[in-house]
Amino acid sequence: MTKARTADIVIFGAGIAGLWTHACLRNLGYDSLLLESRNIGGGQTIASQGIIHSGLKFAFAGKISTLAKSISAMPERWREALAGQGGVDLSQAKIAAPSQLLLIPPGLLGGISKTVAKKALGKNVRELNSADWPSEIKTSGFGGSVVFMDELVLDIPSVIRALAEPNESSIRSISENAARAPLAFLNESGIAAKKILFTAAGSNAEIATQEKHDQGLETQNRPLLMAMMKPAPFPLYAHFLGKTKKPVATVTTHTDQDGTLVWYIGGLVAERAMDSPAQDSINAAKKAFAAYLPSINISNAQWAVLPISRAEGKSKTGGWMPDTPTLHRAGNVLYGWPTKLTFAPMLADSVLIELSQSNISPSGTTSDWSFLPAAAYAQTPWDTARWIP
Repeated sequence: MTKARTADIVIFGAGIAGLWTHACLRNLGYDSLLLESRNIGGGQTIASQGIIHSGLKFAFAGKISTLAKSISAMPERWREALAGQGGVDLSQAKIAAPSQLLLIPPGLLGGISKTVAKKALGKNVRELNSADWPSEIKTSGFGGSVVFMDELVLDIPSVIRALAEPNESSIRSISENAARAPLAFLNESGIAAKKILFTAAGSNAEIATQEKHDQGLETQNRPLLMAMMKPAPFPLYAHFLGKTKKPVATVTTHTDQDGTLVWYIGGLVAERAMDSPAQDSINAAKKAFAAYLPSINISNAQWAVLPISRAEGKSKTGGWMPDTPTLHRAGNVLYGWPTKLTFAPMLADSVLIELSQSNISPSGTTSDWSFLPAAAYAQTPWDTARWIP
């Protein structure tokens, strides 16, 4: 029979929200247990493009608000972590790109977009003279304005490992059946928790409904069909701006297990039902490249797609673009969604406030969770994709 154990907090879901919060709590002396039914960093986290947003996308959508401005502080929180300072240590994580570009077509909309960007973020955004464009953009056939944007892009597999590896003894695996009845699993396993936090994305709402914790809970799901292309001709981290509130395409660059460059493509290219034909996203990506980078040759490229459901709490300000994390409360149980990668520190802050208000202080103890199996790490989408010509 399993020995009874009491944790300060048990977290379900080892995506970026669970990993960041768990690392923060462990560093503060909380006896925190993180449980995962699949792979560490799987689902929405490993599918992330790794962009640490500073609020620019909210500015382009006309949402220059107090919340949007508070988001602009997030990159600095991440930079502190990357320097080994602050609540978590990401010094072992890799920066894929220190900045990104906005490619803005010529015309009135481009001018308005640049004005909005400057108003929202000031020194973080500046137009580049054509002589200062990256050489690949100079020869790509692009004919508009290139704007520098001081937003980091991180290598997500290394972020996952930087957060998880120091805490592997307290990150454990449970079966998918156990994850469907998590509170019963804790009881049957002899695990008591002063506070329970669910950061399991899409299954959060299902568990809340099952446990009758859903009163007042509002969530939304945004389906994506992300496109991938290899070999990419050069590293690119850019947003292709168009006539809508979202970029036509957002491109980040990654390296597969064979060392091949991969372009991972979001934005409007990916905004479609997950069960849409793969060719829809691929064709949209090809059209975007033909319009913005007409001189690049991608005729021999291979393509793949990744269906992903973006599950999140409903925005407090309404609309399809949530601008804050969500934390839903039901007794001693919390349900959290960071909404975007960049908001993970904000969600952890909210959890710390909840613990303080519940008079739950760090116990300073370290329970032995080795009776539960270790959890494996997720593989990247480009390493598991089915590639087609």
